[in-house]
Amino acid sequence: MTTSSQTEKADKPFVVSATFVFVLALLAVAWDFVYLQGMVYRINITAVTGLVLFVIGIVIRAVGKRTLGKYYSYGLRIIPNHKLVTRGIYKHVRHPITLAAMMYDAGIPLIFSSVYGFLLMLGLVPLFLYRIRIEEKMLVKRFGDEYCEYMKRTKRLIPIIY
Repeated sequence: MTTSSQTEKADKPFVVSATFVFVLALLAVAWDFVYLQGMVYRINITAVTGLVLFVIGIVIRAVGKRTLGKYYSYGLRIIPNHKLVTRGIYKHVRHPITLAAMMYDAGIPLIFSSVYGFLLMLGLVPLFLYRIRIEEKMLVKRFGDEYCEYMKRTKRLIPIIY
C-alpha cells in the first residue's frame, strides 16, 4: 500500500509533455489570431461552441475538485488515509477533471476560431489517456478490489459511452 503524498514519478512525463503541447497550442492560437485573422474577432458557431466547451469544462473541473476535497492534487498522488471518492460526479465518471481539461483545452482555440491551435490541442488527448492509465494503475494498487468494482460500474470519461 502506497501512503506517500509525493507525486507519482510516472506522472512527470505527462506534466512536462502536456505543458509543452498546451503552451505550443496557445502560441499557435495567438499567431493564428494576430497574423492570419488580423486580430478581427468573429462571433460564429465555432467561437460559440468553444465558449460553451470552455465554460462547461471549467464547471466540471470545479465540481470534481470540490467533490475530491482534500484528496485533490495537480499531480497524481495518494495521501495517508486516502479514501476512494465515488460520490457526486465521480458516481458517473472516474476522471471528470480530465474530461473537463479536455473540454476547456479544446474550447480555447475554438473561441478564437483557430484550426491550428485546435489541432495542436488535440495532441493532449493521447497524453491524457496515458495519464488515466497511470492513475488507474496507481488506484488499483492502493484500493484493490474496491477500485476494480468501481471501474466496472462507471465509465472513464463520458457516462454510458467511454
